[in-house]
Amino acid sequence: MSVSHIETPSERAYSRVALVSLTLAVVGVGLAIWGFVAGIDATLNGAGAVSTSIVIFYVGSAVLFVATVLAIVGLVRSEAKTVPTVTLAVCLIPIAAIIVIALAYRR
Repeated sequence: MSVSHIETPSERAYSRVALVSLTLAVVGVGLAIWGFVAGIDATLNGAGAVSTSIVIFYVGSAVLFVATVLAIVGLVRSEAKTVPTVTLAVCLIPIAAIIVIALAYRR
């Protein structure tokens, strides 16, 4: 007599896509903020290396865009919602920082 055995996939609290997107988000935030701050510093000091910081800022922004897309894919495809939600929150840090800087400059 054989017993029917239904295999279920193991339940994980995260998916690989979510971990990759979180890693990319952290790297992207670091690059974007560093490029932004270095660009402002180079401009205020009169240095000529502003183009390097602009490239770094754009690379960080592109990495953040990829991380956002992967986080959305992780939210749609996975049952685990915590890590993709944290990734989306991390991806919004530079946008929130720019809004805060703009509001502080206004006053």
